[in-house]
Amino acid sequence: MTRLLIGGYSGAKGKGAGISVLDDDRVTATIPADSPSWLARHPSLPVLYAVAETDEGQVRAWRLEDGAPAEPLGTGDTGGAEPAHLTVDPSGRFLVTANYTGGSISVHRLGPDGSIGERTDLVQHQVHGEHPRQDAAHPHMILAVADPAGGSGPSASDGSRLLVTDLGGDAIYSYRLTGDGRLTQDGVMVAPRGSGPRHVLPVGNRYYVTAELSGQVLVYDAGQQLAGTVPASAKPGPNQPSELVSDGRYLYVANRGPNTVAVFELQPDAPRYLAEVPTGDWPRHIALDEEKLYVANERSHQVSCMVIDPDTGIPAQSLTIEVPSPTHVLP
Repeated sequence: MTRLLIGGYSGAKGKGAGISVLDDDRVTATIPADSPSWLARHPSLPVLYAVAETDEGQVRAWRLEDGAPAEPLGTGDTGGAEPAHLTVDPSGRFLVTANYTGGSISVHRLGPDGSIGERTDLVQHQVHGEHPRQDAAHPHMILAVADPAGGSGPSASDGSRLLVTDLGGDAIYSYRLTGDGRLTQDGVMVAPRGSGPRHVLPVGNRYYVTAELSGQVLVYDAGQQLAGTVPASAKPGPNQPSELVSDGRYLYVANRGPNTVAVFELQPDAPRYLAEVPTGDWPRHIALDEEKLYVANERSHQVSCMVIDPDTGIPAQSLTIEVPSPTHVLP
């Protein structure tokens, strides 16, 4: 049996009622939650976390049983409106959240059982751009990445850094997380003006970034300098690329507007466009699970399952499951 957890929008934002549990081809349970638009697992404990993408801004936790949310493990206020993304640092001791509308990053301490504790930091971003959707800072993603400087032990972040994409500020910020749960900025990757970086993905010695406002994929080298850009879609018309994933050989990009998944072959200089596969309406998120690619089609209220051809890397539609307002797929 394949089990998926699906986050989505509820209330004024969508038709969902919480976290949907999918077993194979049907929804078997729904865990009530306010707009759990992004989900994340604890790196070593059976615990799930979700944002509440609301004006109040909260994070929630559950103990997992057989891969499904069971017992609640607390909530926490993020200090900013509409949190859109969260992650647990590799040490498993802190939960870090991006408050999209609030323009800030919050950190919560986690208990030994993964429960949400006190908030230890709140960092406000100030820089914003000139595009109409860049009226303020808009952090959109937080990613733990390997730290080339190393570091270990309880006073460090277990050899990790955090990258934070800011759609409003045309930047990808680098932070270090201290042992007491404080964030210290130690670098920035500058994005082209008006590009609106949304999500970042390290593959090998490159960083690939979806630029939501310019409809591109940005490519950064190992020194975190912009090395090039490619269109995220070959289709005409407006495009707001969302998520991107890779198996190390191919890069897959979800395109909202064209409503496709674009396939690129990774090469030393820039990704080479191969093909584009149609999806449902407004593919907000995609996830790889071995030879399968799952797509959360927010506006057509479907989760698509595609099977990837091992020879060409191109996915083909296999199954569509009805799920209200899906925004995130967690295999």
